[in-house]
Amino acid sequence: MKKIIGIIIAIIIIAGAFWAKGYYNSRYVVSDTYYTQIPLDEVNEDSWLVDNKGEKQEKGKSYNLIGFNKEGKEREVHFFKRGTAKDYYKPGTYIKVDVSETIELNTNVVEKQDIPKEVIEKIGEKGTKK
Repeated sequence: MKKIIGIIIAIIIIAGAFWAKGYYNSRYVVSDTYYTQIPLDEVNEDSWLVDNKGEKQEKGKSYNLIGFNKEGKEREVHFFKRGTAKDYYKPGTYIKVDVSETIELNTNVVEKQDIPKEVIEKIGEKGTKK
């Protein structure tokens, strides 16, 4: 009987480890990179970041844009910039967004020449406004 209980416990531990690894990989491991551009008509004024209840949290700006990967696949990307209007991304700035299967992980400013040509074409054709 003790052997059966030990085997069941071992199976539960192994299954839990596989689940945890899958969860971690889908949430925190970069699966793709998308590029976007801050719209040219973006207005930078002081604003507040808000929580999911709509309550002010801290000064900053939230961006909800369309990004494109090197294959031309489109995805909504969401990121924010803390600070005041002088800290926000300038209109026309290109942003590289590393994503997992579920969330955006990293955002970095990139130069146009560092973006795949196909992506620049998609941004020009479709724009990045959601």
